[in-house]
Amino acid sequence: MGETTNQIEWEIAQKRSELSDDLIELKQRAKAAVDWRSQVEERPGTMLAVAFAGGIILSAMFSALRGPAKVYAQRPSGNAVEHDSLISKTSVRSPSKLATATRKNLNALGGALLGIVATRTTSILEGILPGFQREFERARDSQGQI
Repeated sequence: MGETTNQIEWEIAQKRSELSDDLIELKQRAKAAVDWRSQVEERPGTMLAVAFAGGIILSAMFSALRGPAKVYAQRPSGNAVEHDSLISKTSVRSPSKLATATRKNLNALGGALLGIVATRTTSILEGILPGFQREFERARDSQGQI
């Protein structure tokens, strides 16, 4: 035992200081990872795509709630009136078929967005917590085998 107690105490204090610094850095990275403002600054394209997709989803939801769009024809006098023969000639779907198609599209869009968000979140967490990606894949693979 060539080390004295003072040296051991100094090394312990130094390790505590290093761990404290690492913990502070980890907290800062975690805050930045969930702060939407910093995400917009770091990844403006991704955030723009998420906002665009959210707008599409909301638009599809509200249009499905309103029902099918009415088709209008122009009279020679310039007044817009509903024209039954034009509606029958166009490919207007029934409300139930429109709702089903909209629901399928929303489910597909939601699945795609969820996949993108999961991938991006995993890569962000990998930057914060080294080894996360490997553990995540191991956990995902073990759930698939059950």
